[in-house]
Amino acid sequence: MKKKFIIILILFMFCIGNVNASTFTYDRNTLSNYGVNKKWKVTDDNLYNILNTPAVNADDKVYDFADILTQEEEKKVYTLTKEFLEETGMELIILTINSSYTYDSFNEDIASDFYDYNDFGIDIEHYSGVLLLRNAYSLDPYYNLYMFGEAQLYYSVERADDILDYIYNDFHSGNYYSGLEKLNSELIRYYKKGYAPEYKYNYIDANGKLKEKYHAPWGVALIISGIATSIIMIILIGNNKMIKKEYKASEYLIKDSVSYTRKEDRFITSHTSSYTSSSSSGGHSSGGSRSGSSGGGHSSGSGRHG
Repeated sequence: MKKKFIIILILFMFCIGNVNASTFTYDRNTLSNYGVNKKWKVTDDNLYNILNTPAVNADDKVYDFADILTQEEEKKVYTLTKEFLEETGMELIILTINSSYTYDSFNEDIASDFYDYNDFGIDIEHYSGVLLLRNAYSLDPYYNLYMFGEAQLYYSVERADDILDYIYNDFHSGNYYSGLEKLNSELIRYYKKGYAPEYKYNYIDANGKLKEKYHAPWGVALIISGIATSIIMIILIGNNKMIKKEYKASEYLIKDSVSYTRKEDRFITSHTSSYTSSSSSGGHSSGGSRSGSSGGGHSSGSGRHG
């Protein structure tokens, strides 16, 4: 009887506050290396982030801490993540929270730490995957896409923003499963298109950071070809003995055939105009490529409020 009571008590301590199975977490202090099984080093600088990041089972894929999905919807969304993995060979992680924040960077820190300090993409090159974060904070709900590893090459800021706009109405109205269905289909559609055009000359380094490959600029190539062409023309002209060199422009004119008049330019006035580019009414933050507290790289869309 006492043994059964202890087991029930342990289960209660682990599950308290967690309605759905997907929100089950572990105590990092009891895990080897705090549960950080990737190559990231545990240091004094990132230990706080690690200990404040929920340790979860990476096989679940859907972590509805904000409880915005029904259990039936969670099962369907889990199926979507498996479809994405089969189509792309990369992870798709859905994370929902309900936390107050002042800056959008708070949400990014949560997302990057959650992906980096759990076992997502552990068997995939560069830990490649996509994480969608939905912060259901009532005063300022927010969502964004975060890309890790090879996923950064497929989902540029422009592509990520197109997807975020496409699912905005569903997320804004609380039709989350519909929005996640569209998210999955759009992610797969863009994946099949290949690398984003702006990342044609990029690659992912050992730390998962987006780097640019060296390639000869077209401008330099044109200059070199222009110089080579000029040299060839000079040589050919120099070899042509029929050409008589003249050094004065007057030698080429028929005398008295040209008359000159005085010309005067007057600067009357000028007008310049300028404009300031403003962000959209959606209240976007800036997207792009950055590093998390782990030292690993990731990129993101611009984010949406609503």
